[in-house]
Amino acid sequence: MINRQTVTHLFVLFFAGLLVFGCKQGTTEPPQAPDASQAKADLVFDWYKLMAKLELRNNPQPVILANNRNYAYVGVGLYEAVRPGLRGAEGLSSKLYQMPAMPAPAQGQDFVWGASANAALASLFKQLFVNLSAADKVRIDSLETAYNDKLTAVAGRAAVDQSQAFGRSVATTIYNWSSTDNFNLSSQGYVLPVFPGSWVLTPPAFAAPVGCYLKDSRPFLASSLTATAPPLPFPYSENPSSAFYQEAMAVYQSGRTLTSDQRDIARWWADAGGAGVGVPAPYHTLSIVAQVMASKQATLGQVVEAYAKVGIAMKDGPINTFRAKYQYNLIRPVTYINRNIDPTWVALLATPPYPEYPSGLVGITAPVMQVLVREFGDIPVTDNAYGWRGSAPRQYASISQMMEEQSISRIYAGFHYPSTQTISLQVGRSLGNTIADLKLLPK
Repeated sequence: MINRQTVTHLFVLFFAGLLVFGCKQGTTEPPQAPDASQAKADLVFDWYKLMAKLELRNNPQPVILANNRNYAYVGVGLYEAVRPGLRGAEGLSSKLYQMPAMPAPAQGQDFVWGASANAALASLFKQLFVNLSAADKVRIDSLETAYNDKLTAVAGRAAVDQSQAFGRSVATTIYNWSSTDNFNLSSQGYVLPVFPGSWVLTPPAFAAPVGCYLKDSRPFLASSLTATAPPLPFPYSENPSSAFYQEAMAVYQSGRTLTSDQRDIARWWADAGGAGVGVPAPYHTLSIVAQVMASKQATLGQVVEAYAKVGIAMKDGPINTFRAKYQYNLIRPVTYINRNIDPTWVALLATPPYPEYPSGLVGITAPVMQVLVREFGDIPVTDNAYGWRGSAPRQYASISQMMEEQSISRIYAGFHYPSTQTISLQVGRSLGNTIADLKLLPK
């Protein structure tokens, strides 16, 4: 339920004279109405906060790669639902691979772009997130209704109704497009290759491979159809004098001498533990995205553009990363160390069920964080992803510093070799820069 204080906040939010955009009959130019790009973005933040609250309770937690994909489509759909109200904005259909043309708002009608975004988000969340309970859907409907009621009080029922219809048409088009992307997390039929240094299932669960067919999923960028990571700069070897052995030894020595702070860092970025303990990916990433935008007092135009680019990163980062993982099929440190250094060594955390190189966490999050750096600057950031359970936030002098901690956390956890993390950061930042270079709004 939304209390009186929240309703008052919503009233102030939208009724400062924003988001009404008229399409006049017989002209292709928008009238001289307030540009939606300068509106406040609280509606968008409230939607992402609601979904975070719903998913925090899920047990089991949502599948990481599926959740990233779903939020990716949400970000693109949000942008397209508001784009006609952003002067000079360019559509994504001409920029993303096989993206269909988006619905166009009817001429001769007034539109309330907040209502369009509201309807698109409500529709996309309900269509894409298939594990929502009946109670979850009621909360989604309640938030949508609360915003629509306030918008109607200012703009009138007709304008809100047609804006809702437009937003839903965008959401339907996006959802239908998503259903054809060949997203497949099954490992059925996959046979692990065997060669010196090849990845094998890891303790303690020895779980089946995850993401081995993700490379075949349709990306958002055509350049991601074949993108991969460069090979490690040294060959596999079990010789104690080799570079590979020394990389494994660095993980081994680190794991034996971890400080309490290093253990905390590893667990902070693991986001594991189930409902009430961990957080469902990409909640952690999205909470940072929202915090950065809020700290910069980002307008609606900046926010929907950022979520679109974040969405592209969340779709293509995993595809590119997992294509490379199963291309190189590199052995994990726990296996190498147990075979060649110390058969009793145990990693701090349970190793994820896929090959070592490149880094999953960095490959997925670094493109997103680099988009933030490019859009808002390499600014100080507060990570309060675990504030809901009473944990103190972590402070960083810059987004880049936070990225470095994300990277080294996987060495502390016992998941990755140091060189893997260095190269994964470079690859992730490169993808983030490519996405940031997309021209969507006039600067």
